Parts: sequence; C-alpha cells; structure tokens
Amino acid sequence: MQTIKSIGSTLLGIVVIFGIFIALGLLFTFGAKLAFTIQPFINWLAGILLIINIIALLAAIVPKARGVSGLIIYTSSFVFGLGTWIFGLAATLALWGWIAVIIGVLLGGVGVVPIGMLAAIFNGEWGIFWTLFIYLILTYGARLIGTMLVSSADNQEQHDEVEVNDEVIDVAPVTHKRTWKDIE
Repeated sequence: MQTIKSIGSTLLGIVVIFGIFIALGLLFTFGAKLAFTIQPFINWLAGILLIINIIALLAAIVPKARGVSGLIIYTSSFVFGLGTWIFGLAATLALWGWIAVIIGVLLGGVGVVPIGMLAAIFNGEWGIFWTLFIYLILTYGARLIGTMLVSSADNQEQHDEVEVNDEVIDVAPVTHKRTWKDIE
C-alpha cells in the first residue's frame, strides 16, 4: 500500500510540474499579447501624466501644494514603470526570444528591462536602448522627486507645529536635575 501511495505522489508531482509549465507558457503567450495590446494606451497615458507632472512640479513651488504634487508625481511613476516593463518585454522578445524573457521574469520580473537594453546594445538597436533608458530615468526620477516633495511637505508640517508649540511658555519648575551624585 505504501508503494502505491509513493507512486501516486510521484505521478501527482509530475502532473503538477507539467501543469505549471503549461500555465507559464500560456501566461507568457497571452500575457505578451495583452501587453502589446495595451501598450499604445499606456504610452498615451504616460504622455498625459508627463504633462500633469510638469504642472504639478510648477505647483510645488508653493509649499502647501508640495504634498499633493509629490503624491501625483510618485503615483504616475507606476504608469511609467509599467510602460517601461512592457517595452522591455517587447524588446527582449523581439530581439532575443522567449528564453531571454523567461530569464528576465525569473530575475524578479523586472529583469526583462535590463535584458532588453542588453539585447538592444548587442543588436545595434540604439533607438530601443535609448527609449528604455529614458523610460527608466522617467520612472525612477518621478519616484525620487515625488518622495522628496512628500517628505518636504511632511517636514514643513512638523516645522509649522514646532513653531506653534514655541509660543507656549512653560512655567513649571524643574523638580529634579540629575547629577553625578545620583549615578554613584
């Protein structure tokens, strides 16, 4: 009986592994088709968000608007990142094929972008390389600037609270100051 259970468990394991490979193949096939389908919309949205980010940067000159501006810019970085990832997937798939895409996904999912950049360099496709590079700068630049603006707004709020508390006069006597005698 134990032998039959052992054989059944082994066969179940083989079927599960085979199912995982089929599911990954379908995911890559239909996922890539979906990514290529939504890429024009993502590019359009990224262009609109870039204009909104420029307006938000101009609004960030006013200290009270920095928190909202930073949040808008930080949030838009995720759309820029999605566009970068989809373009990196397309470049990797077109230049080096499915094996490179699978390796890129196994590198934490984001590996398709650097692999796409490497594929563009080695194939002499400098337009693809620079597009991915600018997309990366835009993604991480928006995250950095957004974080800095939100942090600046938080610091400004804390500074404003400290100024309000400085107006209060504390007249309570100091009851006990510690001296070296207390430690001995």
